[in-house]
Amino acid sequence: MKEFRLAKKIIATLVKDRIKYPGRLVMDTFIMVSRCGILLILYWYVFKINNGAINGTKYIFIAWSAFLYFAFSTLRLRDISRLIMQDVQSGNVEILFSKPVSYFWYRVWWQIGSGLYSFLVIGLLGTIVLFLIIGFPQAISLNLFLPTFLFIFIGSVFLSLILYSIVGFMAFWIQDINPIFWIVDKTVMILGGSYLPLALFPGFMYKIALYSPFGAAQFITHTVYQSWQGEWLLAGAVQAFWILALGITSYLIFIKARQKVSINGG
Repeated sequence: MKEFRLAKKIIATLVKDRIKYPGRLVMDTFIMVSRCGILLILYWYVFKINNGAINGTKYIFIAWSAFLYFAFSTLRLRDISRLIMQDVQSGNVEILFSKPVSYFWYRVWWQIGSGLYSFLVIGLLGTIVLFLIIGFPQAISLNLFLPTFLFIFIGSVFLSLILYSIVGFMAFWIQDINPIFWIVDKTVMILGGSYLPLALFPGFMYKIALYSPFGAAQFITHTVYQSWQGEWLLAGAVQAFWILALGITSYLIFIKARQKVSINGG
């Protein structure tokens, strides 16, 4: 109950702050338009010169998949790695460890609250604009879509936070986690279908994206494809497995990190 009140307080405070000072929203909107907008225009031209389909996949599926990836990125869940690193480097982590709340969950709720306003605004406006331009893919009209999308979305949020938290916890041993962060982040970007759509992946690469935690963290990009009706259960099972496996790993690393602070920091 205490954790729930803390989460509600942190998220509400950060959302109010973002509404009052919309600088982050402006920046996220600019990034969204400059990256996703330009990418969609390029793919529109490529599909046009290929008679509207590549490997049997139409442009509408590629466009919505790319949009979901970039809209999801406005939550800025990846930033939790560097926030943990900054806490370690500044010594602020010792103060936070002494508080009667979980440091991990404090950072999780902070990260969600920090990006939630931008995500909701950009996600809603982007959905409306894309619908008016190209319409919805068939998968979105199915009754199955909304519940499975919400299920996979929540799984993607927590798997991303756990994955990037593990990277952040490495700061207790190596201080500068940026090289590890870049490797993990670029892998998530590639296997998540950011610039190369999943439908265009070679078979072996698609399997890596389907069964690895890096691809599973971006499963929302799978939800708009025609294959989603037969794939959602497997996707949910893969996400649940990695959330459990990496969650246990994150917890064990966190315990070791606390012991290290207790020994070295007093």
